[in-house]
Amino acid sequence: MRATAAAPLSTPSPAVPPLPLHRPRARVALTALALFALLVSANLSTPLFPLLETRLGIGSLGIAIAFSSYVLSLIAGLILFRRVADRVNRRTVLIAALAAAALATAALAFAPTLGWFCVARAVQGIAVACATGTGSGALRALLPGRPALVGRLTLLATSGGVAAGPITGGLLSLVGAPLQTPYLVVAVVLAALVPVVVAVAPHGECAPQPGGIALADAPDPRPDAPGAAGRNDPAAAHAFRVAAATGFLSFTVFGFCLSLAPSHFATIAGTDSRPVIGLLAAATLAASALVQLVPLSGRWRLPVGLGVLALALVGIAAAGAAGAVWGLVAASALAGAGQGVAFQAAFTAATAAVHPLRHASTVSAIYTVTYLGSAAPVIALGALAERLGLPGAVVLFALSAAAAALLLAWVGGRSRTAA
Repeated sequence: MRATAAAPLSTPSPAVPPLPLHRPRARVALTALALFALLVSANLSTPLFPLLETRLGIGSLGIAIAFSSYVLSLIAGLILFRRVADRVNRRTVLIAALAAAALATAALAFAPTLGWFCVARAVQGIAVACATGTGSGALRALLPGRPALVGRLTLLATSGGVAAGPITGGLLSLVGAPLQTPYLVVAVVLAALVPVVVAVAPHGECAPQPGGIALADAPDPRPDAPGAAGRNDPAAAHAFRVAAATGFLSFTVFGFCLSLAPSHFATIAGTDSRPVIGLLAAATLAASALVQLVPLSGRWRLPVGLGVLALALVGIAAAGAAGAVWGLVAASALAGAGQGVAFQAAFTAATAAVHPLRHASTVSAIYTVTYLGSAAPVIALGALAERLGLPGAVVLFALSAAAAALLLAWVGGRSRTAA
C-alpha cells in the first residue's frame, strides 16, 4: 500500500530510487488476508442455503436471487467505484470495506425475509467491489516490478476466500445456532482486521498517484492525449478481452457451485451434513485456488486449461446423471484445476500489460465482466430448475458451459497464433 512516483503514463518511471517501505512483507500478507476474509464472508451461505430455503420460505429461484443479489451489487460497485481504486487512499478504502462487510455479515445472521437477506448481501458486494481493485493495486505498489506475482497473489487470495467460504460456513454451522454462528464469527474477524490495518499500514504510504485516465477500457479519445500509445496498445486490449471472457465463463461455473450446487450435490450424495455439502461445493473452488500456488508459464495454459474445464464439465453432467458421488468430486476438482490454469494465464497477461497507474482499475474492470458470469447465468439456471427440475437443469448447464469453454479455447488459440 504505497504511492508510486509521479510520472505521465506514456513515460518511464524516474530513476530516483523509491523511499524505503515500512513493514512491506507484513503489509503484503495483511492485504492478501483482508481480501481472503472478505471473500470468505461473502461465500459463507453456500452450505446454509438448504436451511435458508426453509427459514425464508423460498425455492431454487429464490436461492438464485439471494446469491445473485451479492453478485449484482458487486458488479454495480465495480462499475461505480472503479476509479476509487486509483484515486482514494488505499488504507481508507480497505478499512471502509472491512467495516461495511462486518456489519452486513452480522446482519445476515438475523435476516427474517429474503428482502433483508438480499440487502445485506448487496452491502457485502459493494465492500468486495471496493476492496478488490484496491487490494490488488496495493500489492502492485508493494511488489514493484513483479506483476506476475501480484496477479497470482490476487487470485490466490480471492479464489482461496471463495473456496474457504463454504467450508467455513459448514463447519461453523455445527457450533451453536447454524444460521447465526457462521455469520457472527466471521463478522468479528472482519472487524478485528480494521485496527490491524490501521496499525500496520502508514496512511501516507497508501496514497495513490493521481494523474492520467485510470480506466484501461475507457481511453482518452484524443490522439495526442498523455499516454495514448500505451492505453491503445492492441496487445493490452486483446489481453483484457481474453481475461474478461475467461473470467466470465469461470465465474459462471463458480456461481453454480456457490448457489444451486449444494442442493444438487446433497441429493446425489444422499446427505444433509452441512460440512460435507460445503466440501462438495468447494471442490472446484479449492482446486482453482491451489493452482495459483504453482508458477506456471507458457502459452499452452489458456487453451489447455479451458479444454480441461470443458472435459470436467461433461464429467459433472455424466456423474450427476449416474449418481456417482466420487465421479462428481473428481470432475469438480478437475474443473477447478482447468479454470485456475486458464484464468491465471489470462489474468496475469492482462494486468502485466498495463501501466501500474491503471493496474487497480484494470483489475476492477476485469472483475466487472467476470462477476457477470455469476449473475445472469445463475438466475437463468434457477428459473430453468423450476421448470425442468434441478438435475435436468444442471446437465443442460454443464454441457452448455463445456461448449463455451471449447469455443473460447479455439478463439484464444487462433488469436495467439495470428499474433
